[in-house]
Amino acid sequence: MPGINKILRRLIPLVCIGVVINLGFSWYTTDRGKLLDWSEFSGVYLLVAAGLSMLPWFWHALRIAIWSRFFGVKIAPLNLLRIVVATDVGGVVAPVVVGGTPFKMGMLVQEGYQPGRAATLTLLGQFEEAVFFLSFMPVSLILIRPWENPLWRRVGVFIQEHGLWLLLGAGLLFGLVYFLRRAPFSRKFFRGHINRSEHLQMLVADFRHAFRLVYHKGRKPFLLSMLAITGQWLTRFAILITILLALGLDVDYFRIFFLQWMVFVAMLFVPTPGGTGAAEAAFLLVFSALIPRAAIGPAMAGWRLMTYYFMLIVGVVILFGTEKRGAAKRQLQMEMK
Repeated sequence: MPGINKILRRLIPLVCIGVVINLGFSWYTTDRGKLLDWSEFSGVYLLVAAGLSMLPWFWHALRIAIWSRFFGVKIAPLNLLRIVVATDVGGVVAPVVVGGTPFKMGMLVQEGYQPGRAATLTLLGQFEEAVFFLSFMPVSLILIRPWENPLWRRVGVFIQEHGLWLLLGAGLLFGLVYFLRRAPFSRKFFRGHINRSEHLQMLVADFRHAFRLVYHKGRKPFLLSMLAITGQWLTRFAILITILLALGLDVDYFRIFFLQWMVFVAMLFVPTPGGTGAAEAAFLLVFSALIPRAAIGPAMAGWRLMTYYFMLIVGVVILFGTEKRGAAKRQLQMEMK
């Protein structure tokens, strides 16, 4: 896929710069008057964190395999790996809310998906993540009650100060969409443009067919995929726990585990590639009162390295190393069809 190859050529310098910035930010936020006791550091836990950082790819590949079986599309395990890795690596140049979904959709089409079904599967992935967080957040709020957390308080203050404007903006957006859908000139305008493109008509029809198929017969694969995405996110949450164990810290691991959703959700609202800046700021706000000041910098650096930069470096190696084999397997599958 040309887009992926172009990104891969430019990614290594960006990752190196990001690592340097991450380490510099870690040094700046660390309380240098209270140095961390590195004698308690455990390399074993760090290796566990490295393993956990790649395990979400397995869960993501399993989700695609579940839906591919439902849609009747056979994808080789190697190409499943390439799709999920490219989704994460491609997302490095896009905001977190967009991620690598365009690359995922394009590679699914390469594997034999019709464009409408590829779009359906891509949107399903986003919907599953939303369902997971909407289910996990109430559980966290009940167990942890983070009302005094700095990030929670700042969000509350922001809503109190700007809540009216947020409601007005949402109302105007809803009204605009409703007007454009109902206005006769808009229906005529969009109908005229769609009629000029048979390809777009086929895409819309295929998307609707795939959506109906999922709605009427996709309950079982949806449930299985939700179990897989739960494993995917719990694995990501476990990375920070292993980083803190590697640093030999005596902290409230239970509370830290269940507060991590706040960091990942906060990253969605900052339009920077990979959530750069937002991830670090949210981490400090959420965990500054739970992790000792001498350790907050190293903990943040280790967490960001394992959940982002290390994953990107390994992903680049995988995509480069499997490019020819992946293309050969794709060609073989197309010939078998």
